Amino acid sequence: MTRKQRLLNQIHGDATDRVPMIGGWNLGVKNLATLAGINVAEYLQDPFRGVVRANQALGVDAVVMPIVPTDVHSVRSGSLQESHFENIEPEALKERADAIPDTEREALARFDPIEAEKKYREFFESHLSKLDGLEWITTLWEAPANFSLYFQYGYQAFLAATALYPEAVGRIYWEDGFLSRERNRIIVRLMKEYEVLPILFCGHDLCLNQGPMCSPSFLRKHYWPHAKTSLEPFVEAGIRIIGHCDGNVMPLVDDMIAAGFSGFQGFQYECGVDPCVLKERLVARGIAPLFFMGLSVSRTLPFGTTADVIAEVEYFLDVTDGGKGMFLFYSNVTGVEVPTKNIQAAFRHLASYDRKKPRPSASRRRQWPWQEPVISNQ
Repeated sequence: MTRKQRLLNQIHGDATDRVPMIGGWNLGVKNLATLAGINVAEYLQDPFRGVVRANQALGVDAVVMPIVPTDVHSVRSGSLQESHFENIEPEALKERADAIPDTEREALARFDPIEAEKKYREFFESHLSKLDGLEWITTLWEAPANFSLYFQYGYQAFLAATALYPEAVGRIYWEDGFLSRERNRIIVRLMKEYEVLPILFCGHDLCLNQGPMCSPSFLRKHYWPHAKTSLEPFVEAGIRIIGHCDGNVMPLVDDMIAAGFSGFQGFQYECGVDPCVLKERLVARGIAPLFFMGLSVSRTLPFGTTADVIAEVEYFLDVTDGGKGMFLFYSNVTGVEVPTKNIQAAFRHLASYDRKKPRPSASRRRQWPWQEPVISNQ
């Protein structure tokens, strides 16, 4: 079975020869070179090619938008520093909202479909030409209405504005909802033209480890209706939408499903995220779950043994009744501290898994076989 057919079958709920595997989110030039079986100098000659070779060596079928480290000493892929926004006040968001036209038609007058198509056509062509046989998971963080205004205003101003001027923040989301919808209509057309997989990976970081950044009631009134508007083109085209979810997203799961998400990625089990419950919520709405099942980048991969990693893969298989709707992936970007042997063990184990093997059904979230470390303040 080809990579593409395996992925398509899994998306549509048809039989596959094995559970599909996804890559693309690994940090560390040295780690990627090791996975690729090349030296660091060879990797640095063409880092994108090095990332592709590393994922080919792991046996993955597809990659999401790949992270391509180019600095041997780099330990992260991006960050947001609140100090960069120290002079921004919450009133900046209100001023922006006040400047938004009163009608959708007036706001859309500023949308340039020709420029948007040019941008996304270049996006597809620049990546599809370099994958050397690997399939592409369309990854567009901007597909839903842009919750993440903190990237433009900082956390303090953004969160203060949601409390002081909730209607204004909602107005920003209102405008972005239909602007995103127009962009997404173009993206759907290009996905069909380039014959990529009918699946979209997207989302915004709405949660901390304790729960949502904003109250669920604020989000239900001011954000989710506009996120739903933005995602309508994908839903109407039958393209499955996988939501990236950091932190404890459990209070928002039903809202995400109602907005158009029909699968999830980014299971931070230590935050209380339970994929068994996610599965139940999807099934209750008549949706066949799709999961980019997340090898834990905060516990199992960096601190576990290869046996622990294999046990986690087995847990995923239990949750999905033997791999139904499952794609092996990571809970987030693997850090430079992750031993490459652990990554290799996970993908190697799943590649050899017998789909005919009967399995128990998992009924609770992932538990680790070791005690949590005690961190001293001294």
